[in-house]
Amino acid sequence: MQLIDNWKDAWKLSSVQAGAAITALGVAEQVLPALQAALPTGIYAILGALVMIARVVLQPKLSK
Repeated sequence: MQLIDNWKDAWKLSSVQAGAAITALGVAEQVLPALQAALPTGIYAILGALVMIARVVLQPKLSK
């Protein structure tokens, strides 16, 4: 496995931030069952699509 050149700045990448948001939402949903009823049905599909879009969008400030 080869890491990206700027792996130390990975937390600044939109795709990493979106993935972290999905993870946090999933954990919150498990810890707070009431949250399950409050979330729209397709929220994970929408967030997953945002991760894919964020992955291919160039972030000039992070490009070397």
